[in-house]
Amino acid sequence: MAHTAVSVNEDLSSSILITPPNAAMESSSDEDTSENSCYPVHTLLLSRHGDSIWNGGQPGVPETFTGWTDVPLSPKGVEEAKSLGQELTQRWESTIDACFTSTLQRAQMTAHYCYWAFAELPNNREIKRFVIDYRLNERHYGSLQGFSKEKVEKGVYGHGSSTVKLWRRSWHAVPPLLGDDDPRRKHEVTRFKEICGGQESKVPRGESLSQVAKDRIQPFIQEVLTPTLNSSARDGGGTGLIVAHANSLRALIGAFVDVEKNPVALRTLERLRIPTGAPLVLRYQSLPDGSTRVCDLGGVPIRAKDGSSTEDPQPDLPVWPLGCVPNQAATNDRRLFPPKVRSDRR
Repeated sequence: MAHTAVSVNEDLSSSILITPPNAAMESSSDEDTSENSCYPVHTLLLSRHGDSIWNGGQPGVPETFTGWTDVPLSPKGVEEAKSLGQELTQRWESTIDACFTSTLQRAQMTAHYCYWAFAELPNNREIKRFVIDYRLNERHYGSLQGFSKEKVEKGVYGHGSSTVKLWRRSWHAVPPLLGDDDPRRKHEVTRFKEICGGQESKVPRGESLSQVAKDRIQPFIQEVLTPTLNSSARDGGGTGLIVAHANSLRALIGAFVDVEKNPVALRTLERLRIPTGAPLVLRYQSLPDGSTRVCDLGGVPIRAKDGSSTEDPQPDLPVWPLGCVPNQAATNDRRLFPPKVRSDRR
């Protein structure tokens, strides 16, 4: 595998951009002249990291609230990460323009295994960019971090099970915050302040999914994700692999769907459980005003519940397991994606 050069890109001020040398971008024109094809349709491959030592797969270690605690992959998680890389190389036959991941090692190592899997392939299929951004970090679980989920849910720390369930699943509920004098808070400020742009206030003390979407994910989409894919667009759009965390991915899906204006999608998102190392597909269109709109697998914009956009009604959540995409259609050519696929994920 070639060595990589690390630099901070001026346009990606909160990200670390790792660009392999001699990484020329492919480009081609889109022959489709329909109105919807005037704007690029990007494809996102979304994957949660492999099992960490706090996810329950490490013998003798209980499932633990993790958040921004930087724990490594478990041996099970390493194997999941390797398998994820192999699955992506086998099922995704087109170029991946950029891999985006968080600052936390469990996500970064999973992303690296994916990068290494593509680097071993012929025909210049190496992932072109590797972007690390703190805004993809897991949702901060506040003072729950480091506590056994089972004990917290049983009330050992004074919290009722229904309240804990709200903290874990609700879009709006905020877990108890870390105090400024908490040693965990002091450690996180020391560790993450500079990564978060030098501002202590940007190191969270606890977050709802809504806050993650508004404060971190939406700026990431506007400032980093879409500009990167726009610059890489070919055949109508670019492809990005996002290796992150269960809740930051839920927040990302929620931001694209604008779930606060869609009660059905919100209820589905609150129930959605994303397993480790299992890729999903989301497609979206980048508009000239900087906004986005989600698309079906065929690249056709999905109308909102109020009846705007296309004739196709919006599925509860417009994300699909990678297995829904036929192997031979793993390409950004929108004409090859099967249309009108509906999500059955709950």
